[in-house]
Amino acid sequence: MPYAAVLTGYGSPEMLVWSEVALPAPGPGQIRMRVHAAGVGPTDLKIRRGDLREVFPLPDPAVLGFEAAGTVDALGPGVTGVSLGDEVAAQLPTLGGYGEYALASAWTVKPATVSWADAAALPASAEAAVGVLRQLGVTSGETLLVLGGGGSVGVIATQLAVSQGLTVFSATGPSDEQFAKDLGAIPVRYGSALLAQMRAHVGKVDAVFDAGGKGVACATPSNSRAAPRA
Repeated sequence: MPYAAVLTGYGSPEMLVWSEVALPAPGPGQIRMRVHAAGVGPTDLKIRRGDLREVFPLPDPAVLGFEAAGTVDALGPGVTGVSLGDEVAAQLPTLGGYGEYALASAWTVKPATVSWADAAALPASAEAAVGVLRQLGVTSGETLLVLGGGGSVGVIATQLAVSQGLTVFSATGPSDEQFAKDLGAIPVRYGSALLAQMRAHVGKVDAVFDAGGKGVACATPSNSRAAPRA
């Protein structure tokens, strides 16, 4: 029998108990993966504490984890484009990443140069970055301001936007300025002078991506499109 970190009750990390669980069987369009690394995000912590108990039902058994990376172990009916033994990273909307095995309906091949830990940390942040950029509808030649450009979502959004031909301004702290430049963005500092810094560079910002979730978007130009972190 495989094992998983089962949530036995809401509360502290001690409520997660390494326990035997049934080996999950992949359904239509699903793969089963032997998990090598699982991502741990802020929503996982909120679920564990019970903050979302009224809106987020837990699976049975209650195995948390929205993202994981591992080796394909079994294929469900209708699955194509992936083979047993392939190394993949997956987003798990129905949870299950904190176990030795997990089922996934959406996955991508893990490049050999990417570590298991890095691959497991990418799916949720990448989905948020891609989804919000699509929501904003930004196109080549436009200007994008990313708030929280040094965080996981902001880093991915910055690289995607730069690759699509946008001019990207990245609002970061002083320690991330060179990092923002390395990603192809123009760094600007958080604080009361943020708007003045932007006006010194450009006449207008076409869109604002608040990847930091701290409400700074309220201080950005009113004629720009804005979207919060997904």
